Amino acid sequence: MKKFLCRKEVAEMLGISLVTLHNHNKKGILKPSHKIGRKPLYLLEDVLAQIELSNPKNLRYAS
Repeated sequence: MKKFLCRKEVAEMLGISLVTLHNHNKKGILKPSHKIGRKPLYLLEDVLAQIELSNPKNLRYAS
């Protein structure tokens, strides 16, 4: 079953403001996958993918 998040939950997970989230939507960085009425909803897996892109943990540096 797919889990959906509201704008506030997404902004908190990403550590950004609602205004920045809106700007990400406009730029196509992270778009809502569904809308119920006027409320945009985001798939949890899309938000987690965006977190992974912005904070890659798999980088290894040569010592």
